[in-house]
Amino acid sequence: MLVALSIVTVVGISLGMITFLNRAVPEHVYVYNCGIVDYKPQSMTPYCADDGAGVGNLDWEKWGADGATATGLYGVNLCIPTCADGKWKFADVDVTLSKSVKANGKTILSRIDIVTTDRKNLPQAHSPSMGWNLERKRLT
Repeated sequence: MLVALSIVTVVGISLGMITFLNRAVPEHVYVYNCGIVDYKPQSMTPYCADDGAGVGNLDWEKWGADGATATGLYGVNLCIPTCADGKWKFADVDVTLSKSVKANGKTILSRIDIVTTDRKNLPQAHSPSMGWNLERKRLT
């Protein structure tokens, strides 16, 4: 009886330790994304109100406090004939997140830069690259 109780105790402590170690993950790094603190978002836009341009299909290759990199697809609505019925233009891009800041005990990346993979100009732009600050904006 005492041996069985000892075995159950050892097994229980071992399982508890395994559960604790599995939950003890390193601090997550986040990114500001249209008013929310997000983790590895699938899409991001500089114009949160109308979502008429942005980068999507994000495939994160690197993610950490020193920055993040991904490949994705930049798209812009040409608004022809109207924005509601507009045609979209796309370009493959490399994405870089940078400028980590601390807020509420979290590490948050606060800058995005994109550049076309073929180094041709972005649709509706005069440059192959663009970037914007990802500020924490409260949506009202």
